[in-house]
This record gives sequence, C-alpha cells and structure tokens, in this order.
Amino acid sequence: MLDVLGASLLFAVCNVAWRYGEGPTTEIVFVRAALGAVLAWAIARRGGRQPWWLPLRTRAGALAVLTSGAGMIAAGTMFRSLDGPLAALAIACTPAVALLVRDRVGSLATAAALGSSAAAAAGISLAATDAGPAASIGAGAVAVAVAFVAVEVVSMRSSQLAVEQGCDPAAVVTASMVVAAVAIGPLAIAQGVGAGRSALLSSLVAATVVAVLGTLGRVLRTVALPAAGVPAVAASQQVTAVGTALGGVVLLGDPLGVAGALWGVLAAGLGAFAVVAGTRWRLRRDGRLARPLDLGLEPAAD
Repeated sequence: MLDVLGASLLFAVCNVAWRYGEGPTTEIVFVRAALGAVLAWAIARRGGRQPWWLPLRTRAGALAVLTSGAGMIAAGTMFRSLDGPLAALAIACTPAVALLVRDRVGSLATAAALGSSAAAAAGISLAATDAGPAASIGAGAVAVAVAFVAVEVVSMRSSQLAVEQGCDPAAVVTASMVVAAVAIGPLAIAQGVGAGRSALLSSLVAATVVAVLGTLGRVLRTVALPAAGVPAVAASQQVTAVGTALGGVVLLGDPLGVAGALWGVLAAGLGAFAVVAGTRWRLRRDGRLARPLDLGLEPAAD
C-alpha cells in the first residue's frame, strides 16, 4: 500500500517537472527515458535479478514494455500541453476506465475508485471554470490525454500480468525506458540541433528530476500491481492528480479555486482508500500476490 501511495506522490512531482524547461518536449522525454533506463538497470543489477531484455521474451512482458514506453511519451507530451488542473483531468479519469479491466479488487475498493473519478471530475471542471479562457485547449492535446488514459490502463494491466508470470518489475521498467528512448531519440536529436544552450540546460534539469523520481515511482507501482490490483492502483492516481494540480498552482501560477481543491482532496482520499481496501481484499483471497513486494523474484522461464 505504501509503495503505491509513495509512487503517486513521486508521479505528482514528475508531472510538475515535465512542464519546466524551455527545450522541445521530445528532448525532455528522450533524456528522461535514457536516464531512467540507467537508473532502473542499476536497481535491477543491484538486486542481482533479471537482465533488462528478458521481459521482451514473453507476450505479457513485451506488451507491458511497449505500452509503458508509449505511456511515458504521451505523459510528457500531455503535461507540457495542458495546465496542471486540466492535465489532472486525464489522470482523474483513469480509475473509471480501469474498472473495465477484469481484475477484481472487492466492492469497497471498486466503489471508492469510481467515486474518486466522479469527485475529481467535478473538482477539475470547477478548476477549468476558474481558469476561464486560459483553460481552452486544442484538439491535439485532448487526443493525447485520451490516448494517455487508454495506454496507462493497458500498461498497468499488462505489467501486472508480466510480474505475476515471473518478470522482474525493474527489468520491465528498464526495457520500457529503452524502448521509449529508441523511439523518440532521432526526433529529439533533430529538434535539439537548433536549440540554444539555455534551453538544452533547462531541458536537462527537468528531465533529470522526472527521470529519478519517475523511475522510482514506476518500479514501486509495478511491484505493487499484483497485490493491489489495477483498479486500486489506478485510483491512487487521484493522489497524483491533486499533487499535480497543487504543484501547478504553487510553482507555476495555475488558477484553482477553493471548491475545486476540496473536490480534489475528496477524490484523493477516496483513491487512497481504494488502494488500502483493494490490497487487503486481494491479499486475504490470495496471499501469494504479495510475493513481488519483497523484490526477490526468480527469473522468468525461457
């Protein structure tokens, strides 16, 4: 439970950091993926676990790697296209979409996850109203946000299945970073040629923050997916959404009214409750789901 909620807070900081820096989005995503791959590889190597490429040899592992990499690219694009309170709307929708996944977490956790999405949607709608004309967004940004939600849910489910089948969480995260870096690397290099030194420096700072905290968050979340369940982990995104919105208000001057903030806090509370209730329900039914939490996984069979 603490793994999931801790990861949510790390993601909130990352989402704000995505918006910092003057360089092209592709550069920040590329550097974040490259540095994240090194960090995740170091985590896996220190534990003496699987090589980073091994998850690619299983169907669930390959799907987890590809969707996680795509989700990271979509996240970087989305958070640099939308204001904090509005970008949080995409995160807030994730628990409701995750309920479509066939992964049971119990009635209490399910109700809390659905309620968290409803509360978050109400709060962020108020935030958009407070923002006025500044809240207007383009169709491209909306499309990226919708894609982010879909890819995020598929990524969580496939990562859960991969870990349950014996893939190491750190190896899954490492491989996803490598895939993302390879996919966006050529475009990032091409766009970075004409960028100034100050833009490159600010991009590097933002990418480093996102790489360190985001990679740790992804490893923690991937480890906890079998025990907590996809809908409950998705509900923890409400904690991330509140942190993202508040970070945008405090650090970047985004507008957010009192009513919107209170709805957001309610959504975060319901999301945290869903994590606790879902994890307890699943572990009571099958204690073996807690085995990945000790990070002592055996290598997956060839």
